[in-house]
Amino acid sequence: MPMLLYTKGSEIKLVQQLNELRDEPKGWEAIHFHLSDLLDQYKSDYQIKIAVNLIHDLLRSYNGSIYTLADSSIVVLCHNLEKTLYEKLVFQMRYLYMDDPLAYLENGQENPEFCSRYNLKYDWKEFSEICSARLLQRRQGPQMESPGVPSPEEKPTPKLETKPEIKPEVKPAKKPEKSGMVKHLASVEHSLATADLHAAIRRQPVCAVLPDMSMRRVFDELYINITHLRQILKSDVDFLSNRWLFKYLTHALDERMMELIRSNKHRYLGNPISINVNVETLLAPQFSEFDAAIEPAAKVAIVFEIPVIDVFADMTAFNLARSEMQKLGYRICLDGLTVESFSNISREKLGADLIKVQWNADMQSDLASKENAAFKNALQEAGTNRVILCRCDNHSAVQYGQALGISLFQGRYLDSVLNPTAKVEN
Repeated sequence: MPMLLYTKGSEIKLVQQLNELRDEPKGWEAIHFHLSDLLDQYKSDYQIKIAVNLIHDLLRSYNGSIYTLADSSIVVLCHNLEKTLYEKLVFQMRYLYMDDPLAYLENGQENPEFCSRYNLKYDWKEFSEICSARLLQRRQGPQMESPGVPSPEEKPTPKLETKPEIKPEVKPAKKPEKSGMVKHLASVEHSLATADLHAAIRRQPVCAVLPDMSMRRVFDELYINITHLRQILKSDVDFLSNRWLFKYLTHALDERMMELIRSNKHRYLGNPISINVNVETLLAPQFSEFDAAIEPAAKVAIVFEIPVIDVFADMTAFNLARSEMQKLGYRICLDGLTVESFSNISREKLGADLIKVQWNADMQSDLASKENAAFKNALQEAGTNRVILCRCDNHSAVQYGQALGISLFQGRYLDSVLNPTAKVEN
């Protein structure tokens, strides 16, 4: 039976399912993601929906069910879940909320409060009591929530605080609800559609670096400098203050970037390029206008860089977009990985042509460390000629990458070598 989804009346359905498993809990487990403890800015309906899609996509072939609770928490019941897939699921969920302290502590360590795991063969009674107590709390209503008067039922489940029920019908295109952060969003969107953004576009080369440290430019990443963009738009909105707000605005930026490129091909397509895009942009009807303007022979010189968080948000959409783009002749690069997360991602399985990983100076001190050994193994699996080490700010970063077999690099150090007189810093 495929993985089922429950968004309305989830507490009741969860308790009912647990009761059905009472006599035969062997092989079943529950995973409780405590998303009610996220900061408010990270638990909008849209963000929770992305998390549910991620879980469902990873576990779609398993027997079980996913419950979106009224406080934004998510519970997964799953039968015979493999250890490696469980670890991958938790990693990807943490990565989705990596900016929230619930996912990672200040020292970068995983926060144990992010999720709880229950083996129902041994923990059925404990978890069933937690869920039943929460259902009782929901049925008794707001009077149980008076400040300073905690109910006995609340004690075993301090994390499960009642909040308004999620509305699953909200579409991903919905604008962020935090009016304080997005009060000028409409005017910004209008300005994006009409402003001359050429001055905000930057180029940063991706280079092959040979053993003698000579560099060969492979392609240029084209992107919009956000600081310059704010100056052009005369906007006081801090686009980078909230990752979800920024993601919403990037859809409009994607469209403008593609419009600028197709209408100024002589300016931007003289050399191979890469463009940062969202999956939704590649699947939108407007993409056909961009594709129609590009000569078939030129498409192989265009790389679409897709943030890995976008991949996990909807794997089905990503696979469709990746397949269609490659059929048309474009190439796909996965972006946004760290050295720590790199080993959890398979470039080959995801079908990407290239993959980017961010330079981490902490890894350089001991090339023989277990972390570097694991990273090197992951590099070999990905194909060292398919990996780009980015954010290389100094010569040491390139030396480190070369020691592990990497040959493609990007960052300010390479910028300074290729163009030492440049006045604009990427």
